[in-house]
This record gives sequence, structure tokens and C-alpha cells, in this order.
Amino acid sequence: MARLILVRVFHAVLSMALLTLFVFFLVRLTGDPAALLLPDLTPPAVMEAFREKLGLNQPLYAQYGIFLSNLLHGDLGRSFVYNVPVTDLIAQRLPNTLILAVAGLVTTLVVGLPLGVLAAYKRGGWLDVVSRWLAVVGQSAPAFWIGLLMILVFSIRLHLLPSGGTGGLPNLIMPTLTIAVKPLAGLVRLVRSSMIEVLETDYVKFLRLKGLPERQILWKHALRNGGLTALTFVGVLTADLMTGSVVSETVFAWPGLGWLMVTSIGSGDFAVVQAVVLMFSMIYIVINLLVDLLYGVLNPRLR
Repeated sequence: MARLILVRVFHAVLSMALLTLFVFFLVRLTGDPAALLLPDLTPPAVMEAFREKLGLNQPLYAQYGIFLSNLLHGDLGRSFVYNVPVTDLIAQRLPNTLILAVAGLVTTLVVGLPLGVLAAYKRGGWLDVVSRWLAVVGQSAPAFWIGLLMILVFSIRLHLLPSGGTGGLPNLIMPTLTIAVKPLAGLVRLVRSSMIEVLETDYVKFLRLKGLPERQILWKHALRNGGLTALTFVGVLTADLMTGSVVSETVFAWPGLGWLMVTSIGSGDFAVVQAVVLMFSMIYIVINLLVDLLYGVLNPRLR
């Protein structure tokens, strides 16, 4: 088990190191921030002085060295556009992203887990048919299309929900549904298939012969074994909801980290894009590492 932990941690650290290199050079392909931030008729001398002020006149390897050194000291840089430390921007936007991610996770688990279990138990019934159609539609329909469709129906036609922004529970409903549809479909499909396998095992038949109530067999014994398969998916799902909020935040003008990253790409704000991408990636890598380790603890066969 100790070797497994060391290998997983090494892979996580190596992934983060390679990611810093990849993100740094990829972001610089989006354009010159000086050309984007200054007027079109700016004299070349002013343009060059502006680049020197931002440190963009140095070679890329030198810029990367400075970026890496600052990163190791906890300095994520300063926004070119907002002229504030990037950490301040992240601190302002992170709570909104967390609210949206938690709402999406709760919706997915509360709806997806029971629906997957009941679809497996009532295999071939109407609930099973509904769950399979939900899985197909949810995993094939693009999130931005679902969001725009909900705006058209519930905001423009029915005038029931606000089309964007923050302000209360009504503003949260459509972004949450948009971000939760795809993971909800995946969870239902995975739990259904796992539970079908578990319900056909000999030990479940033995429990029925002992006279245990079906509710206890289903929700206590079968789900405990069938849920192990879904554990990895739930971990990845948590990371996806944190890092995959870009589309939902952009469609509904939700002021989170995803929307901040999209607007920063358009304005060439290198420091903000780097910081948000690295933060999303770190969340994804750390959660996957924790899931791997937890799965090793819960699964004796892996140990």
C-alpha cells in the first residue's frame, strides 16, 4: 500500500510540473497582451515600453523561470486588465464556482443514485426506460445547448427564471441543471449496470432466502457493494463539476472562475488564465489522487 501511495503521489507531482510548462507556453499563443490592451494607433515606442513594464520583452525561457519562481512562492502574478493581484480575483470568484459545483453535485447524487438503483431493481419497467433515455440524452446533448434551451423556455417564453447573473436561488436553478445533466446521466448509467450485476450474485439470493426485507437488501447490502464501482466516478464527477463550470458560467453570466478565465483569454490576460487553469488542474489531480488512495483502502483485492 505504501508503494501505491508513493507512485500515485509521484505521478500527481509530475503531472503538475508538466502542466505548468504546457499552460505557460500555450497561453502565449493567444496573442500579444500589449496589442490587445493598447489602442490600435499606439506608437511603437510606447508599445515596447508597455511590454517591458509587463516583462513581456524577455525571452520565453526567462519568463517561464520567473513564473515558476513566483509560483513556488505562492505568487500567481498580477492581472494586466484589472491591475490587481490574481489571488484577489480568484478569492472573489471562487465562492461562486464552489456554490455552483456543490449544487450540481448534490443534484446529481440526490437524483442519480436512487434513480440508478431503482432502474436496476425494476429492470424493464417504465422507470428503467426513462433512466436509459435520460442517460442517452444527457451524455449526448452539449451543455451550452441545454443552457440556451432552458433560457429560451423558462426565461423568454415562460418568464419563470432569470436568464443569468447571481442574486438568489432562482438564479442558481438553470446553471445547476445545465452543469448536472451530463454527470447525472453518467451516474445513473453506471449505478444501474453495477446494481444489476450485484443483484444477480449468489449472496443476494442467499439474503432473500434468509427472509431479509427487499428494502434492506437493496439499500444496505447491494448498494454497499455496487457503490464501490461508482466511487471512482463520483470523485471524477466532483473534479469535473469544479473544473467544468466554464460553459455553464459563460452561458448564464455566472461570475465564477470559469467566466473569469473565458474573459481573460479574450483580453490576453496571461496571469489570470495561467492561474485559473493551474488551479482547476490542481483540483482535478488532487481529487483523483484521493479517489485512487481511497479506492485502495476500500478494496482489499487492490491492496
